[in-house]
Amino acid sequence: MKKTLMLASAIALAMGGSVQAKKLTLQNAFPKTLLLVGPSADYFSDIVRNGTNGEIDFQHLGQGELSPPTEIVDNVGIGAIDAGWSYGAFTAAKVPVANLFASISYGPDAPKYLAWIYHGGGLELWREAYEPLNVVPMPCAVTLAESGGWYNKAIDKPEDFQGLKMRFSGIGGKILAKLGVSAQAIPGSEIYTSMETGRLDASEFSFPEIDALIGFEKIAKYYYFPGWHQRAGFVELTINKDLWDGWTDSQRQMNDVACRATTQEFYSRHSVKQADAMKKFEAAGVEIRQFSNETLGAIRNAAQEVYAEESAADPLFKKVLESYRAFSEQYDYYQSRNNLSE
Repeated sequence: MKKTLMLASAIALAMGGSVQAKKLTLQNAFPKTLLLVGPSADYFSDIVRNGTNGEIDFQHLGQGELSPPTEIVDNVGIGAIDAGWSYGAFTAAKVPVANLFASISYGPDAPKYLAWIYHGGGLELWREAYEPLNVVPMPCAVTLAESGGWYNKAIDKPEDFQGLKMRFSGIGGKILAKLGVSAQAIPGSEIYTSMETGRLDASEFSFPEIDALIGFEKIAKYYYFPGWHQRAGFVELTINKDLWDGWTDSQRQMNDVACRATTQEFYSRHSVKQADAMKKFEAAGVEIRQFSNETLGAIRNAAQEVYAEESAADPLFKKVLESYRAFSEQYDYYQSRNNLSE
């Protein structure tokens, strides 16, 4: 909090005490150049700027320029930063249910996740959860399904997880810990060296196109699917609530339109690029494998245990999870009858 207050003072001085900056600050939790999560913020900002004739003009700031990732939501809440471009897991230490607005293990793919948010009550619950932080959250991009991780030994059965040292953060890490994994939340910048030196035996990170940036094919033998822990994930836009309330209806609507357009553009843009990355991994000698049904069943059971524990500890977590599950049952009633293998 001390850092947050110092930041607020510094920005106020820089602005000469004015409360009406011409540009609004949009702090990214990720590097501006990182695939999808960086360029999507620029794409969103351009739509809002053009759609409001410059009335809302976001200045996109890269990772750490004004705030570290874990403090973005605090700084947005007090108005030190106008908006944040982040991921729910960074907010989960303050609001545990934020994990369910980042991704849901054994949960929805992107279309289903968006349907729950926009038409199943998810967005209202998200805003209820974040209200004490004085921010207004919304999805503004969606990531592709991740892989199940990179390993230096084969995972043929659930017992093969026992004793594994693996980079796996958040609820996913808690789930694999039930199977004997020593789950470690280490920065992405440390993964390569950690696996190369044996500090880690395995790691999850992202979808293939982004995994390629790490160079996993040089340090791991096996690449597993599916990514049970994140079939889709939201990039969350948080806006200071006082700022949001001061906008006109048309300005808020333009912000919403920009988020929906950004989500569609970047999901489709990157969906077509994953096969090329995977083929490069195979050419480098990586074995791409599927988890066995037995293994996936054990992970699912562990996930149910963890979600039961989280729900018992937090009534709001339980409320949101029950909302999603009720929606999922209704959604699948139709969708399950329309599945077709090509």
